[in-house]
Amino acid sequence: MSNQEKSNFVACLSVAALALPGLMQSAVAGRVEETYNADFQYGHYSESSSRIDVNTYEGVLAAPIGKSMTGSVALVRDIVAGASPKNNELDSQGNIKQIISGASKRALTSECGKSICDSRDGISPSLTYFFDSGSVNLNGGFSRENDYTSRYVGTSISKDFNKKLTTLNVGGSVAFDEIDPTDRPALKGSKTTQQYLLGVSQIINKDSLLLSNVTFAYSSGYLSDPYKLVYFYDNGLFVDFRLDTRPREKFQFAWLTQYVRHFGDLNDAALHIDYRFSTDSWGVNAHTVEASWHQPVGEGWQVIPRVRYYSQDQADFYQAVGTDLQAKYYSSDYRLAGFGAVTAGLHVSKEFTELAPLSHLKFQIGGEYYNHSASYQLGGNNAGDFADFNYFLITGSFNMRF
Repeated sequence: MSNQEKSNFVACLSVAALALPGLMQSAVAGRVEETYNADFQYGHYSESSSRIDVNTYEGVLAAPIGKSMTGSVALVRDIVAGASPKNNELDSQGNIKQIISGASKRALTSECGKSICDSRDGISPSLTYFFDSGSVNLNGGFSRENDYTSRYVGTSISKDFNKKLTTLNVGGSVAFDEIDPTDRPALKGSKTTQQYLLGVSQIINKDSLLLSNVTFAYSSGYLSDPYKLVYFYDNGLFVDFRLDTRPREKFQFAWLTQYVRHFGDLNDAALHIDYRFSTDSWGVNAHTVEASWHQPVGEGWQVIPRVRYYSQDQADFYQAVGTDLQAKYYSSDYRLAGFGAVTAGLHVSKEFTELAPLSHLKFQIGGEYYNHSASYQLGGNNAGDFADFNYFLITGSFNMRF
């Protein structure tokens, strides 16, 4: 299974993790963490039609180093099993149908038959130095799976201005990936991805906060999916099939704006509204709008309902089935098609503050339902409805401070 595809599943789990406040300890400018922290999260991702199941286990340990530094290390293990779309075909009526790899899917065990069965192990250390008006962070990571190895290093700087009402954030990272397809050794390759971030956060008043950042990325090398095929037709008749072939470089730009509004009269509730626009040199323009309501209830309880809408245009070289054998690039990967998606979720947490020897203990659980449909794309699109699907995502975690 391609790392790009597995990365999509892992990204879903990561988004859910970030939605659970307190799971991942974030650096606060000018403030070093004075306690020892231990975090653990379990997530389960399950697609419709029994296509893909993912179990992920993630743990983070963080500790103060002297009076001005904090160190942390994160460990992750993902187990993937199931069957994945590999190409599209035309049936006898000329309708497009999606072909799934693997004849069947079993449980998440070592025996997966002809279906996908893989795992990923990763480690990500981080070191943050704090000074009076900001912080500097150095981080890196390594992950390996059956057919993919990834390494990255990164750094970020946060600096406070305007009596600490304004914070400037600058960051950069570079990743080096090695692709070694299990059944196509001739396609072994590598890719490099650089990413840079520039952002600012502004406290508007005692109840409002605005954050905005832009991200630039450049990827080069082997960017195709070695497990995907494109079937070509001429007047409805099959003529040939070829491997997924994409450009060897991609430029990306994204702009994210977040607004947070605190409501003290509603038991310190908070409204979060996010908008993200992204575009790349492959012609994929995407919009994401998300809203969540953070509502404390009772003693130490918090409930967070959330909704998200996503829409993207298809890549310039996307073809559900191939029609031009002379084309330089072509892909029938549904993730490069035009589509939209709607997500609804609910997260609940409970915090305990008087459990010696712990200074803090928080349990969290969340669930999301995602519906992917060509008709949800801005402007409407029914041409890709053959690839519609949905998934459920369930996460649970706990955080301890000593």
